[in-house]
Amino acid sequence: MDIDWSLIIAGYGAFLSTLLAIPSLREAWSNRFQIDVSYVFRGDPGMGNEVHIRNLSGKPIILEYFELSCIEGFWPKRKIRYFESPEDELLNLRIEPAGNEVLNFSEGYHFPWGKGKRVYIKLYFVGKKPVVKRLGK
Repeated sequence: MDIDWSLIIAGYGAFLSTLLAIPSLREAWSNRFQIDVSYVFRGDPGMGNEVHIRNLSGKPIILEYFELSCIEGFWPKRKIRYFESPEDELLNLRIEPAGNEVLNFSEGYHFPWGKGKRVYIKLYFVGKKPVVKRLGK
């Protein structure tokens, strides 16, 4: 019986390269674009509502712009109210890896929430498609 050494070496090389690719694939998967959006709604306009944006990825991200909207009622009698980015200094906001940014909507920027109202935030990140998240239930 003749042993085909080239086939054995090729199989060993394929196995070893697959085994060595696993850590790099795991690292690439953990560094993918991920964010978490949470909120704190308050009835007091002085304290304001807060929206927390967390960067869960391994690279910094830049929040280019955001739009906040409140939808009241249901079709065909629904009303959509838009509250856009309130301050220019929040544009191009850099969020570090594992970092957190808080958007505070107080006084004139305080938005309504409660029964029958659905609040959505649309986040525009540089180089990514817009992300829409619903705030509240």
